[in-house]
Amino acid sequence: MRMSRVNVLGVDFDAYTQSEFIQIFMNRLSQHQGSFVVTANPEIVMYAKEHRDYAQILAEADFVTADGIGVVTGAQMLNTPLPERVTGFDTMTALLAQANQAHLTVALIGAKQTVNDQAVANVTKQYPNLTVVYAHDGYFGLDDQAVSDAVIAAQPDMIFAALGFPKQEQFLLALKPHLPQAFMMGVGGSFDVLAGAVKRAPKWVQRVHMEWAYRLVKNPSRLPRMLVLPRFLAAVRQEAKAQS
Repeated sequence: MRMSRVNVLGVDFDAYTQSEFIQIFMNRLSQHQGSFVVTANPEIVMYAKEHRDYAQILAEADFVTADGIGVVTGAQMLNTPLPERVTGFDTMTALLAQANQAHLTVALIGAKQTVNDQAVANVTKQYPNLTVVYAHDGYFGLDDQAVSDAVIAAQPDMIFAALGFPKQEQFLLALKPHLPQAFMMGVGGSFDVLAGAVKRAPKWVQRVHMEWAYRLVKNPSRLPRMLVLPRFLAAVRQEAKAQS
């Protein structure tokens, strides 16, 4: 029997497939029950390990998905396997398709203004029954109440925040009490892909779990961020050894 939650270095991941997540999220939306979702990769896990305030935010999330093959590998090393990698981008697009069928509303917050504008245009074209009720670039401070007030006033069914961690999770958690019925999820750089400014790796690269390498080749400046993966795996090995 599959465990409902799997702990990897102090972060509890929900052990569902993407299709199971989508069904759960849409069922909760239909019942006007909100969901605060964190898509966590090894970088986020290590950041939470080193920042207790951020770890607390993750603990308050309704769901945490394994957005990174490193997390899936880490869970396997700890003998508590997760069913599969569940990326923020794939989850977002699957939810947009479902929301389109249900004629729901969405807010898109984050990225550069030009990227945000194009993301909104592409969503509007691809999902004509879905209404974008609010959009804003990512260049605002967490103390900018005007953005939060505007989102609350728009009363979206779904909120996707492409602000990067920890800002996107901090922003969404602050909104949660004011929009208890809304689905909200941080999606990192997903608006760049949604807007067509960045291309995802070919499907075969995704299937062999080498998308991280493709992104690194396309954008070498990501190297310092990628170096967290060896630290993550070393920490998992240490944890596994302590448990044995």
